[in-house]
Amino acid sequence: MKRKCAILVAVCTAIAMTACAPKTTENTSSETTQSITEEETEMKQEGTKEETTKAEESTEAEAEKMVITGLVEEAEQNVVTLTGENKKEYKIDLTNAETKSGSQEVGEGDEIQVVFLDEETQVKKAESYQIINSAAMREMMDPIISGVIIESDSDSVTVEVEDQKNYTFSTKIAQIVTGEKGLEAGEYVEITYLGTLNQEVALRVITEEGSGDVEATYNAIGGILQSVSDSSVTIEVADGTQFTFTVGDNVVVSDYSAGEEVEITYEGSLTNGNAVVEGIE
Repeated sequence: MKRKCAILVAVCTAIAMTACAPKTTENTSSETTQSITEEETEMKQEGTKEETTKAEESTEAEAEKMVITGLVEEAEQNVVTLTGENKKEYKIDLTNAETKSGSQEVGEGDEIQVVFLDEETQVKKAESYQIINSAAMREMMDPIISGVIIESDSDSVTVEVEDQKNYTFSTKIAQIVTGEKGLEAGEYVEITYLGTLNQEVALRVITEEGSGDVEATYNAIGGILQSVSDSSVTIEVADGTQFTFTVGDNVVVSDYSAGEEVEITYEGSLTNGNAVVEGIE
């Protein structure tokens, strides 16, 4: 009887152990599978991140940094349209770009220089920009050209500019400021002219040697008074051209009358007709 009981106990123990064994294997297998799946997911995520980073780096590497100078054809909010020296049109967003032009806004007609990445986007983002020549300022100034004197005489001067073109200007009505060398061939010179280059009329001729002279710091022109009032004066200059000036604040012209020869110092542009008398004598 005792023997039978012992056998039964042994059989039950074996069955119990056999029944439990598969469950342990399943649990271990499930945990292993889950662990592998998590590792694979993490590896895939890391791989995706790495691929994205490489793609971004590749895009930046492929995008060429461009520096262009051109005239602004259109300006809407912070996006400007301009054509570079390569004759290609660009739309460039100036938002958040560094600038050496302070708070001055970019407008149509301005000449600007822009640095940007030439990415495959319709609107490029500027890294920095600078206004080279402001249209608003041009309205307040007569145009200027500079170059080297080729030859000169009592009524004209011929200069060669950077593009190796020669221009001859009449100096009959010009304010001329030079050093001891005068308008000698080979001297570097800056010429302020009336209207366009085709008109070939110099208003100011300042040589490099004469640029330190006090007279080079202001605009002056002489002529015969044609009319005088509290608000304006008109003179006729040596070539027969007449210029009308607005009388500036604190300038007294009542002591002068038509027919007198005077010299007028002024600010503004004779080309654009907005010159203002600063002084008269």
